[in-house]
Amino acid sequence: MTTSPRRGSEDFGEQDRRTLQMQLFLDDSAYTDRLAAFLRSVGQRPVVAGPTAVDVGDMDAAEIEVYLRVWHVLYPDAGVKLQA
Repeated sequence: MTTSPRRGSEDFGEQDRRTLQMQLFLDDSAYTDRLAAFLRSVGQRPVVAGPTAVDVGDMDAAEIEVYLRVWHVLYPDAGVKLQA
């Protein structure tokens, strides 16, 4: 079956957005479990992936940024970086 390049590229782009894995990296490992617990409390399914890393799966980046703004208010000294 042959698809046009335009149609195929649209499908590929949509698939990429769905499967893009996001990860959070903390400056201080003391906050890793707290961040995972916070994300669980708002209905997410984070996985602690290392001493300073939390996988958040294919969550929308804008949604994660909202949660991180709240996190920053709760824990202003806990630096977090988002990486796709």
